[in-house]
Amino acid sequence: MIKSFYIFLAIFSLNINLIFSQVNRTFDGSQNNLTQPEWGMVGSALQQFVDNGFADGISAPGGQDRASAREVSNKVFTQIGQIYDQVGMSATNWVFGQFVDHDITLTGNNPAERFDISIPKGDLYFDPAGTGTQVMHMERSIYIENTGTDITNPRRYPNQISTWIDASNVYGSDKQRADWLRSFKGGKLKMSEGRLLPFNTLDGEYDSDIDPDAPPMANDGNPFPKYFVAGDIRASENPLLLSLHTLFVREHNRICTKLAVDHPNWSDESLYQYTRKLVGALLQHIIYTEWLPTMGVELPEYKGYNHRVDPSIMNVFTAAAYRWGHTSVNGEILRLNNEGKEIPQGHLLLRNAYFNPTEILTGSGIEPLLKGMAVKEQQNLDIKIVDDMRNFLFGSPGEGGLDLAAINIQRGRERGIPDYNTVRINFGLEPLESLFEITDDFEMRLTLQELYGDIDNIDAYVGLLIEPHMSEDAQFGPTLMRIMEKQFEALRDGDRYFYLNDLSISPQDRNWIAQNKLSDIIKRNTWITNIQDNIFMADDGIVSSTKEPAFNQFDIRALPNPNSGRFELAIHSSINELASLRIFDVRGRIVWQREEQVLIGNNRILIDLDPSLADGIYNVAVQMGADL
Repeated sequence: MIKSFYIFLAIFSLNINLIFSQVNRTFDGSQNNLTQPEWGMVGSALQQFVDNGFADGISAPGGQDRASAREVSNKVFTQIGQIYDQVGMSATNWVFGQFVDHDITLTGNNPAERFDISIPKGDLYFDPAGTGTQVMHMERSIYIENTGTDITNPRRYPNQISTWIDASNVYGSDKQRADWLRSFKGGKLKMSEGRLLPFNTLDGEYDSDIDPDAPPMANDGNPFPKYFVAGDIRASENPLLLSLHTLFVREHNRICTKLAVDHPNWSDESLYQYTRKLVGALLQHIIYTEWLPTMGVELPEYKGYNHRVDPSIMNVFTAAAYRWGHTSVNGEILRLNNEGKEIPQGHLLLRNAYFNPTEILTGSGIEPLLKGMAVKEQQNLDIKIVDDMRNFLFGSPGEGGLDLAAINIQRGRERGIPDYNTVRINFGLEPLESLFEITDDFEMRLTLQELYGDIDNIDAYVGLLIEPHMSEDAQFGPTLMRIMEKQFEALRDGDRYFYLNDLSISPQDRNWIAQNKLSDIIKRNTWITNIQDNIFMADDGIVSSTKEPAFNQFDIRALPNPNSGRFELAIHSSINELASLRIFDVRGRIVWQREEQVLIGNNRILIDLDPSLADGIYNVAVQMGADL
């Protein structure tokens, strides 16, 4: 077992629309709708849609009479053991959901406006000494200037990326990032050795000098100077997400190669823009014909582009409803070869993989991750979240670790999302009369009564997740299903460039797009051949063994991290074993190793590294017992 850290025209007819509109999307999402050119563009306001949930109707967070978000998390979201998806959906489902999220919505935080979460006294993870003074750091969302001034002008929030399903997570939502990602040769995008995403260097390779003009990426405070660059700043949040980013860049370059053969007179710009159009179309096709239907989301038949439809992301969608995926996340990341066997580098714990992109470099690339997520069943969509998200998000407790359940609850309060029953009414559903209608779990009713006192006070995020699924085959309860249907129908029907409406896509290519599944893109761009057609449904029949790894034998941390050469490995083990300790650079070369006896309980191992080692990211690997 190994663990690592690691677009003013008056439009009078459809024909005029087609004549005067541009063929390709803008990067910032503007000028899609010719009568409302700001719809869907970077910086446009999220739709409020639901009733105002601010305490003062202006900007003050709601839920001020409710229990601490961390207390709600502890009493409602604590998960014991594995609770697998009731219909057998694979981990690909939640990973792809995150990939889609990062294509359509981003609202950052405002460091100048804190909204910390109070920690209950004696919290097992965040206040073990029982001080009663601990808080979890959190910042309020950035908001649109000149909003939040009075009750007629409540606070509004911007979408900082293009709203459309346009593969902006691959290409970027501004021209500067988009241009940096291009090679300007044959229409292709930059890649680094191993057909991986480019690094922030002059030529995209890890060993080259850093490019001061490289676009920034989110890294959770990681000070290491070199990082992968993608269309969305969050690409390296976890290696599974990063693998999908890499996959779609590979598909772009593969399509460019074919188009260059079929159209030898096309320029770099023509190849790039048409390929960008096709990749966006593939993403749309997968979402609407494969991913959403697998989750039981059934939209009305597509009847073509409707310029009256505002596609803007709803505040309740991004601040509450679409966070359903967090309950489906696994704490374990499988890494498998084509035959379904564990790769020599082993599997991963999610808590050790946050913002650790080097796992792609040292773990045999993206293929073992894509294979593993197709095999692994996701956690059930319910009111439970695994510890890796609820106690170890982006670090261990006391060392930057956060609770995503608590953050989601707090986020809904500060973004003015009203209570759950109000959201139901806003989406045309009858309000619930009592806690007996929201769950048949007697103990959970008592807990909700204790925390909220009344059915009309429950946080929207909590209610959306606790309501029963609509059927055995549906992923969502009725309210969450309504929100999903409304948002994705608007993103489809309000998009002039939706692939079924875009006449600049040739009939041949439109037919080709219709034949694709996500698994086809994987097989075309990786060495994986042994994979199910619908990889949103888990299939352990494609592996040689269904035995799951024992992830819980030990936990490992580097203290301090980062460090400057001398540090300690803190290992908590449940067994006595001789361990082989090794440190690798990003190319997998061993720079330090030794064997050490690890005992049951807490172990501290002092390590001195060669001071001549270059600054950068290094991975620590531990092999124990029979794996030695």
